[in-house]
Amino acid sequence: MQPRRITEVPLPNASVIEAVRESCASLPAGSTRLSESFYANLFVMAPEVRAMFSDDIRPQQRRMADALVEVVRYLDAPDHVAQFLRELGGRHYRELGVRPEHYPFVGRALVRAVSEVSPTWSSSMSSAWVLVYEWITATMLAGAEDAISKEEGARRSTGDAAPRGDDRRPYGDRDRSGARSSAGDQRPSDARHAYDAPRPSGARHAYDTPGPYGASQPTR
Repeated sequence: MQPRRITEVPLPNASVIEAVRESCASLPAGSTRLSESFYANLFVMAPEVRAMFSDDIRPQQRRMADALVEVVRYLDAPDHVAQFLRELGGRHYRELGVRPEHYPFVGRALVRAVSEVSPTWSSSMSSAWVLVYEWITATMLAGAEDAISKEEGARRSTGDAAPRGDDRRPYGDRDRSGARSSAGDQRPSDARHAYDAPRPSGARHAYDTPGPYGASQPTR
């Protein structure tokens, strides 16, 4: 299923946020159980994405675990979380070549991982996670659109043209079968993981006290 645009996805409501938080409540502080299960499931569902990560996946598991905990914790401060997710979506697109077709695998792997680690898992929690992940996906893809628009503006200002057939938009044209073009999908050989990408000097993050990315938690 093609991910929906941010204008098509509502913000998670209070009951959805509460269900998602409850599903993670039993995880000890600093635990990577959820992220370990997530990556194990993801690499089974979509083996081709394994090449996006280093051989030692443990640092990535730690970053993902910390980030997910912070996003869940501050879902009721959506403006702050959305800023972070848009930045993250742009970096994933530029540096990893992450495309919309990858996101459904990530969502399924995440829901399965939570079901494996939560002792209180229920169908209502599953539904809540689907809604939250749809919003996360839409927000990250909006960030990818922002990044692409900036690149296109820079190319126009310098007179440079994109390579022929390079459809880089997350919601780009599809062929007659409905499949998205694979042009430009390959990650550069020297690309770093998006979680490792440094922010521009002096740039403020959505968070303002030390957090999982050297960033911070949103102020409310």
